[in-house]
Amino acid sequence: MRRSERYWAGLSSDLMIEQVLMRSVKTAGGLTRGRGMGDVQRSQWLLSMPACGEMNRAVKDRTGIGYHTSEQHKEESQARQKRDKDDIMTVLSFMKDRDPFKGDNSLRNIESGITADSSVNADSAKEVGKGIIQSLVGKNIMDYTFRKKQQLITLSNKTSVKIDGKLVEVDPQLLLQRCTAVANTLFDDISVIFQYELCSVPSSLFDSNGLPREAHKSVLSDSILNLVKSEATEINTEHVKYVLDGGSLIHRIPWVKGQTFSSICESYVQYVMKHYSDAAIVFDGYPDTPTLTDVTHIRRTKGILTPKVEFTADMPCRSKKEVFLSNSYNKQRFIDMLSLKLQDCNYKVVNAPDHADVTIVQTAVQHAQNSQVIVIGEDTDLLVILCSRSQSEHHNIYFKSEPKQNTIRIRIWDINKTKEKLGKTICNILRVIHAFTGCDTVSHIFGHGKGAVLKKFHVITLSARESHDIFERLES
Repeated sequence: MRRSERYWAGLSSDLMIEQVLMRSVKTAGGLTRGRGMGDVQRSQWLLSMPACGEMNRAVKDRTGIGYHTSEQHKEESQARQKRDKDDIMTVLSFMKDRDPFKGDNSLRNIESGITADSSVNADSAKEVGKGIIQSLVGKNIMDYTFRKKQQLITLSNKTSVKIDGKLVEVDPQLLLQRCTAVANTLFDDISVIFQYELCSVPSSLFDSNGLPREAHKSVLSDSILNLVKSEATEINTEHVKYVLDGGSLIHRIPWVKGQTFSSICESYVQYVMKHYSDAAIVFDGYPDTPTLTDVTHIRRTKGILTPKVEFTADMPCRSKKEVFLSNSYNKQRFIDMLSLKLQDCNYKVVNAPDHADVTIVQTAVQHAQNSQVIVIGEDTDLLVILCSRSQSEHHNIYFKSEPKQNTIRIRIWDINKTKEKLGKTICNILRVIHAFTGCDTVSHIFGHGKGAVLKKFHVITLSARESHDIFERLES
């Protein structure tokens, strides 16, 4: 159908109905704008449309005002072509790191990286459907019963439990829907049941992809800074011991594609030698067994699935650093190689069994017995653990972030002064506050920010301290 002589003016009949008739019904002057939808209103509106059209045309001719569009198709404009190109590049960059056509026979979600177990058969939907149809042959449809074992099992739709020794598939969402349906007969006040989430994955604790809510850990360090209102500006670097977060160090140096792994390790060694004369480097461990931070590692990989790479020191790196390190096996082997290079240059290297934050703080506290210590890292977890584990009778410990481009000021924490201004009570419960509001192993609870919770605890402790001082004065 054509409304004009323009080259691109052809429209399908259903699209014409949507753009002309239905648009007129739902815009100003249409039936849905207060006229009503009865027979009389519809007849009056339809019969008046030709007259309204003639009146509209006469007004346009009289005033010389009209609506005209370019002969060029809007899909050929520069803006639309640029938008299409950007969208295509976004899709290509996503698929480049998540190639679904790799020689991996596992069934997986390319967005989250979650791999299905052997019970999932969603990829065999056609065969399952044929089997159901075959079982219907020769049977009365009224007597036939579809069994649940014939249903497809998707990546995350069912949970298995054992009842009387039998494996029973449970759909949590269906179970909660049934509880809601029978609630009218069980409760006088049905609002009682809506005090609960009534869903298999609570949205207050988990994101839509099923992973725990990511915590904004940097907010806690900003809140602590606002409370203590002090920050170290200069450090006497004579007779100082550096303790480096190995995870932060690995992400610090960019990799050049095609460079050998030996050269990559050498660039790290040169960086450490240039900036930190006397240093101990503590690396995370990535064992084959499950750890508490596995969920965090899955989130950081963003669904990128990278195969294991058997590499040597003289072998060139053919992939991006982020892609290569997204595989725990590759990352652990690279850490082992880098550790040997650093040890050959007389640097102390500590390899933690898994998460290294506690090991970093323990190493810093140990060296603080003999000299001043500067901990180099970016993780707020280090600041929290330092405030709770450092000893005031030892030499001072500073927590400092790596210098970055376009950074005017580097944040430096004097741990002793921070502990003094926070108070002993806050320092003792700081780990609890950090865990409750979300960290690498605990989900962030929706609606409970780190800054607000810390401020509440700080106000409570100040009030308790003032009350204690009042009682002491009264007793004296």
